Amino acid sequence: GDVYKRQEYMGKKMRIILLILSASFLLVSGRSRFLLEAHDPLTSKYAVTQDWFDKYIDHFDHFNHITFKQRYWYSLDHWDKLKGPIFLYIGAEGVGRFPGDGTFLMKLAREMGAAVVSLEHRYYGSSMPFTNLTLENLQYLSHEQALADTAVFARYFKRKLEQIALVPKKLFTFGGSYAGALSAWMRYKYPYIVDGALASSGVVNAILDFGEFDDQVKRSVQKSGPACEQRIHFLLDDVKKLWEKDPWIVKKIFNCPYMEWDDFMFFYADIFVEVVQYGGRTDLCSFLSSIEKSSDKQAQLANFAMQHGINPTAYSFQFLRVVHSDPLNGDRQWTYQYCSSLGYLNTPGKGTNPLRFKEMNLDYWRRYCAKSFDVPLFPDTFHTNGLYGDVRIADIISNIVFTNGGEDPWQWAGIRSVKPNDRSVYAVVSDCNNCGHCVELKGEKAVSYTHLRAHETSLHLVCRLLLEKKKKKKI
Repeated sequence: GDVYKRQEYMGKKMRIILLILSASFLLVSGRSRFLLEAHDPLTSKYAVTQDWFDKYIDHFDHFNHITFKQRYWYSLDHWDKLKGPIFLYIGAEGVGRFPGDGTFLMKLAREMGAAVVSLEHRYYGSSMPFTNLTLENLQYLSHEQALADTAVFARYFKRKLEQIALVPKKLFTFGGSYAGALSAWMRYKYPYIVDGALASSGVVNAILDFGEFDDQVKRSVQKSGPACEQRIHFLLDDVKKLWEKDPWIVKKIFNCPYMEWDDFMFFYADIFVEVVQYGGRTDLCSFLSSIEKSSDKQAQLANFAMQHGINPTAYSFQFLRVVHSDPLNGDRQWTYQYCSSLGYLNTPGKGTNPLRFKEMNLDYWRRYCAKSFDVPLFPDTFHTNGLYGDVRIADIISNIVFTNGGEDPWQWAGIRSVKPNDRSVYAVVSDCNNCGHCVELKGEKAVSYTHLRAHETSLHLVCRLLLEKKKKKKI
């Protein structure tokens, strides 16, 4: 309502569900050290058009008329004007992009004759309202505003294609990780715009004290045998002793002279976590085995981190305090989002011997958020969950597929299973080696198109959902 007062405003089983949704509803992309949705960086062979759309900076203040330009891309190469739906790929906490040729979304678009459009998230990439990211300017960076952005744009783009096709069009949202949550929340909050959704690794439950994350990393690592976990514990203990002896020894090894222990702890723990999270558990454990007898384990680990894009700069208070916006970097923005509303704070696991430093409790995160912005800042997850119902959203919503990777630690902030229902709500967990974050959205790696078909997972469920809806009601 508020959004439109000023502006016209989701294996066979998975394919079966998404085909059910596509006749009615699709995903997102984004990168951060927390919720990196990794796509294959393929150069598109499709005709992709980039354009811009004017948005209000505040959809809920009718006296604020400031606007900014939001970037989007679209392709009509596969579009069946008469029968084809619209797949809206929601941007998340990183530079936006059009999905790669070999990705799940483009394969599904080809099969369903869908038009594909990708919307960049406000405050990321080139969709930047301000040149400086002061706290005053960051106040308009929220999931509520992002959802309103998406709703206004979806209605605009849907009408644009309907004018070409001269028939009504169904629209499905797709998203992964934080954007997976946005995809589910779009279907929940704007069901009159979004006909169905796919939420891949969708973190719909804003958990403050998220120790379950580390518990899952530990379970995943243990699949490679007890030695892998033991080697991680050794390195954690070793680097802490080195820091206590002389911080500059560690700072030199990891090339982070600007860091203090509080921000270094976060970076160091993430070296192990991020690799497992994105389906690299066997690579990590093989690497740790290869340096078992090395005398410079920490130096080799530093090189390993850089090779996997885990940069200490992104975790440092000094860097996060820089207010000048950079189209290629979203670390300050994403830190603001999880420190102000989303949570997902990676505390030590609830079991024994967690795979991160025990000091990283909620008091630690209060310091981390405060030091990053030089003011007290801490997430109100009760408010966020109150808006969308956390995991209970699965009992309310309809026409949606929730997917997760079996080794992904973020699955515990999402929907892993649903009760039997007649609302076309499905949940699938891809249980295979290295099935990590947003695994089914990637290209031919990890979980292949053939694997999805053979195991009746994401593609089949979505396709079934879309096709069944087509039979019930013509698009």
